[in-house]
Amino acid sequence: MLKSILTPALIALSLSGAAFAGNNTTSNDAQLARSAGVAPGAYSASELVNIIDARNDNDQIRLNYYLSGANRTSASVQGDSSNQLARIVGVQPGAYSAAELTQVIEARKDNDREGVNFILSGSNRATPAAADFVSPGKVQLAAVLGLDPSQYTLAQLAQLTADAND
Repeated sequence: MLKSILTPALIALSLSGAAFAGNNTTSNDAQLARSAGVAPGAYSASELVNIIDARNDNDQIRLNYYLSGANRTSASVQGDSSNQLARIVGVQPGAYSAAELTQVIEARKDNDREGVNFILSGSNRATPAAADFVSPGKVQLAAVLGLDPSQYTLAQLAQLTADAND
């Protein structure tokens, strides 16, 4: 929560300083660059904010994405929302679906680091156990139904049990 308050405040202060003091945008960008720990003039204001946020979140993937300039490469398809979302998240375009990227954005808004890591690590893509994997639960359900547990998934056996009990 503190990050979500401090980052916009830092931006607002740096931008309002120019309006009141008559400074040009270059000095504001230089201040943001110093806050981000990078050389002035190398990054846009929005890139600097993303670098600062990535450093605050200890998000090395997103930090490297902006520091390397990978966010500046153009998308192969104009208007491709997945590539645009990938740039916002700070990951390589094409590595994640639009739904996954949206989940990462929402998790970051909620300061849910576990949710972000769950998606970015690929753990959300884990496949369920194959039908030939026989757990004690499958054995018990299959025994009630008189079936071979290695021929059905746990979900199938649970559905067959529910159908049999109706």
